[in-house]
Formats: sequence, C-alpha cells, structure tokens
Amino acid sequence: MLQEIYINNFVLIDELRIEFNAGLNVLSGETGAGKSIIIDALGLIMGERVKNDWIRDNSRKAVAEAVFILPPASEALAFLTEHTLIEEDEDTLIISREIYPSGRSAARINGRNVTAGALKELAALLLDMHLQHEHLSILKSEKYMDYLDSFADGAAELLVEVGAIFKQLRAKQEELKAIERGRQDKQERMELLAYQIKELENASLCEGEEEELHSLRTRIKDAARLLEGTDQVLNLLYSNEAGRNAYDLISGARDITNRLTGENFFAELGTALEEIYYSLQDMAMKLASFRESLDFQPGQLEELEDRLYQISHLQKKYGDSVGEMLHYLEAARSELEMLSRQQESREELQKVITELEHTYRLKAEELSGIRTRAAKLIEDKVHDELIQLNMPHVRFVVDLQTREAPGPKGMDHIDFLFSPNPGEAPAPLSRIASGGELSRFVLALKTVLARVYQVPTMIFDEIDVGVGGSALTAMARKLSQLAASHQVILVTHSAQVASFADAHYLIEKQVENETTFTRVKVLNQKEREQEIARMLSGDNLSPLTLEHAREMLKQAQK
Repeated sequence: MLQEIYINNFVLIDELRIEFNAGLNVLSGETGAGKSIIIDALGLIMGERVKNDWIRDNSRKAVAEAVFILPPASEALAFLTEHTLIEEDEDTLIISREIYPSGRSAARINGRNVTAGALKELAALLLDMHLQHEHLSILKSEKYMDYLDSFADGAAELLVEVGAIFKQLRAKQEELKAIERGRQDKQERMELLAYQIKELENASLCEGEEEELHSLRTRIKDAARLLEGTDQVLNLLYSNEAGRNAYDLISGARDITNRLTGENFFAELGTALEEIYYSLQDMAMKLASFRESLDFQPGQLEELEDRLYQISHLQKKYGDSVGEMLHYLEAARSELEMLSRQQESREELQKVITELEHTYRLKAEELSGIRTRAAKLIEDKVHDELIQLNMPHVRFVVDLQTREAPGPKGMDHIDFLFSPNPGEAPAPLSRIASGGELSRFVLALKTVLARVYQVPTMIFDEIDVGVGGSALTAMARKLSQLAASHQVILVTHSAQVASFADAHYLIEKQVENETTFTRVKVLNQKEREQEIARMLSGDNLSPLTLEHAREMLKQAQK
C-alpha cells in the first residue's frame, strides 16, 4: 500500500508530507485548495509526462516521492526482484521524481535511476488512478482473460494443460517447417554448408591472429629503424669498447666501492651499484634477444601480406573479424549436423501434429465452456452492483469470441462491453467517454473483481461528480466495501462519501507573506464533523447542519 507521499516545490506546495492509512482515505477541501495538485504529484510518480509549470520556485528542483509497503507475493515485488531494484527480504519501496528548472527530470526506484518506461511498468502494479478511463489499469484488455479465469472453477488446471500442449504443438510445427524447407533445398543447403566449412577449416584461423599479423607487418616494415635503435642502446649500455659503456663504468665504480667497505656509506652504495650492474646485464640480454627477433626471413613480408589478404577475403563472406568467422563456422557445423541426422519423417511428424491439434482443441473447447459460465457469473454480479448504484438499465457484457489461431491460453478472445442506455449496442470499455455513469460502472466492476484485482492502491479523483441522491450514498458504501480489500485514496466534494472515510484529510490553501501555500491536515472526530457540515452547506454552519453531519458519520460507522 501507499504509506507516504512527500512533495516539495510543486505548484502551490512548498513542502508537504502525507501519511496514508489502509482502508478509505478521503481528501476534501474548498475548490482550488490544491487537491488536484496532490493527484498530479501521484501521476508524476506513476511516470506521467513532466510539465515545466509544475515547479513552484524556479531556483530549485521540484520533488515528488512516494513510499510503498509491499505484500510478500505481490507482482510489484516480483518485478523489483527480477530487475534487482530491491534487496532480499525487503518490503519497502521508494519511488521519486525530480523536475529541474532546465526541464530535465529524473526518476528513481529505491535510489537507482530508471527510465520513465520502467517506472510506468512498475507503477501499474502499485496504483490504479481513476482520472480518465484511459488511465485505469482495470480497463486494460490484456487483463480481461485473467479476470474471467479467476471466476472460472477448474480453469487453472486446464490452463496449465492447454499451455503445455500449445508449447509442444508449436515446437513440432516449427520442426515440420524446417523439414518442409529441407525437402526443397536441403541438398543444396548441405552442399553450400560443406563448401563453407571446408573453406574456413582450410584457412586454419586462430582467434587474435589478425591483430598479431598487423603488428608483425609493422615491425617488419620498421625493422631497419628498430635495428639501428637497438644497436645504439646496446652499445651505450654494454657492447661499446671497454670503458666506454654503462656496464663497464658501473663495474669500475662497483670495484672501487668494494675496496671501501669499511665505511657504511660505500657499503650501501656498493649494494646499489651491484643491483645496477646485474640489471644492465639483464637489459643487454633482452636487447640482444630483441635484435635477433628482427632478423626476418626473405619473403616473410610477402607471405604475411598473402595471409592478411586471405583473411580479408574470408571476412567479406563470413564476418568482420576472425572471432565472427569462427562463430559462423561452428553454426554451420551445427546446421549441417542437424540436416544430416534428421530421422523423423514428415509423415510421422504430421501425425504427431494432428494428434496434438485434436487434443488441444478438446481442451480449449472445455476451457471455453468453463469461461462461458464464468462470464455469465461476472455479468450477473456486476449487474447486481449496478442495481445497488441505481443503474439498473446499464448493460455489461463479457464478449467471448473464438479466435482462428490457437494461443497458449486457448482459442478465446475476451472483451468487456458496456451499454449506458437501453437500446444502445454494447461497446468496448476503451471507447466509452468518462463521466458519472462510467465512474459508477468502474466502481461496480472493481467491487466484483476486488478479490482478484491485485493492484493494492486505488486512487479516485472526484469519482462522485455527476452522481447524487441515493446513488451517491450507494457509491459511498461501495467505496467503503472496496476499501476492505484495497487501500483507497479519494478526492471528493461529497459529504456522503467523506462520512465513510477511515482517515479524513483536509486540503487548505493559506496565504503567508503574500505567498499562497497548500496545507494538509488530518482531521479528528470533531474536525470531521465540521468539515462534513461545511461540505453539506458551505461556510454557514448551524447546529442543525452539525447535527446532520454527526448523524451521517454515525450511520457510516454502522
């Protein structure tokens, strides 16, 4: 659930921290007090696009941060674990968004920078925001099948069977395609592969060979200059006439210090000269060895150029490097082996596919039958909820169609259809304009799906707009019922809805030093009575209005 939200330098909010509770959390206040700003901040946390005018003070960044507590088996926790965004045995999640005056923004999950796309993917598992219907996670068509199957007794076992059979069927079909291709050009392909393998094997390529050849070619071409330099250094260090090279000079100095060992200074100096003496010997040996390596055979450069040309010619066919060509060689060997040892005949494979298709269709039809009964169950339950919300004429249809192509979840395609008025043909939910009717319908649907809808926190921004009378009271009861299984955060102007709150927050706009700020206050019982009375009759509070407010709270508690 959403435990806390922190907002800083965001529109009218200088700094604000709200701690939410489980159950129904109601936010109320005068129009323009800043309730929608809090919803905008939550939208920002969900990965919505950044608006530059959200920054209150352009000299510093704006921040929106949320803390969530995750249940052990939640999809959000699985997502975080898969992407290594949470430590083992942790259940706390912190999401933050920052907007800089330059227009740049940053998104972080548990302190790690992430893309807005990753943030949206995670947020969809945490929050469902009822702003406009396209933001509702519950109206995503890819979820409909899971909702329906959760109401279908026996569907879980059949889904496992159907998925396993489909996987087998798809593998055999791919195998048959390979054989069909082989019937047409198998021999031609095998001959080509054999030729390519022989050409690459005859080349005897070695990883890193090309780099070594280029290095050696450079040394051969530069051999004269390297030889001259080597001789000069060797002469200065060791081979020059006696007494004119570093080795002889150091040797002489060492002999002198050896005769003066009675003095500690010369003893230490002699040790140092001894090390230099042997180092010069070692250097001379290395220089002599390097000099010998520069003694190239006649024609060696031509052979080297031929080898580089051969490698370059092969690269045009098999890869940009020796490593890629060797990888191609292994792949060609594997493909040739697969083509050579195919044993299962086309007829035998086709028979297996036919048997799998028959078994798959039997199981898929059985699954469709279970889903048909589950669809009727969901329709009836949603209809019952709509009646309680004073919408008896609204139609909800679970449209179950058979697809031509099989899939891992069967042959069914599912859509949720909605008709707001008698005589109107049901249409997909994704095409319905938002409004009071849609709000009540979504509430009814969520109430029915509460036990299977895994998004833990639902946020409603004035879902009660356009709803009044007994329908509004029924809506308030449904919201309270939904809050028994989910955390609900609700912005409302309705006293009926607010009276059912488990926690009530008052959003106020204050002016200090000619600057406007938004503040949030958690109301106690007496303050709740006053706020609900204000929501009933405005600022003209009377004993009768307060008594009415107390009665509403009392009835809601029952």
